[in-house]
Amino acid sequence: MTGIPAGESARIRGDNGEVLLGYRSFASVVGVIGALVSAVVLIAGLAAVAFLVAEGRVAPAILALMLSAGFAIVIAMLVPAINVTIFEGTTPVITIAQESNLAFPSVTHAIIGKEGRVLARLRRNVLTRFGRNRWNILSGDADRTLGYAAEESLLRAWVRKVGGKFSADFESDVRIHYLNKDVGWIVRRPDTNSVADVLDLSEDAARVLDRRVAIALATLILGAEP
Repeated sequence: MTGIPAGESARIRGDNGEVLLGYRSFASVVGVIGALVSAVVLIAGLAAVAFLVAEGRVAPAILALMLSAGFAIVIAMLVPAINVTIFEGTTPVITIAQESNLAFPSVTHAIIGKEGRVLARLRRNVLTRFGRNRWNILSGDADRTLGYAAEESLLRAWVRKVGGKFSADFESDVRIHYLNKDVGWIVRRPDTNSVADVLDLSEDAARVLDRRVAIALATLILGAEP
């Protein structure tokens, strides 16, 4: 379920419509605005640094770099961390925990099973918001990249940024690639049957990708933005 106001109940349903899991919605525009403002401040600061260096004013250039970096970090720290617990009935089965309060220039979420073990980690560089959104899927115990989830094309990503908030027909789907295989899609654009917001996994996915990791990934992608 997408478009649910923050704090309200959202549900994850199976193929036949039965409710399988649930969580509290965490959709917010704060993260989008924070990332945009941080990037603007940083880019403006780097432009000022380049100008000052070209003018031979090294000390002011260093000061401008420090100030722009500092402001970008402070703005990013004001963005609330995303921490979500997914329940099966009343039993918590998956936890999505942001590893740090700082979401710039990248943010990492640990996917934790009900036994308390980290199943995987999901990392995204916020600068990908300016192109194709991309989440890297890392192993649970190291920074080893096992796969990724990325928007289907740069063109579709730009169409989504312009029109996606006005009509779901402008949304872009997200391809899931894991262990050198395309293992599924996160479908955001309605198909011919007007079905959207679907996690569609291939038969290969069941053999290589933990279903809990796939659910957490889809929850973040579908639920992080209003």
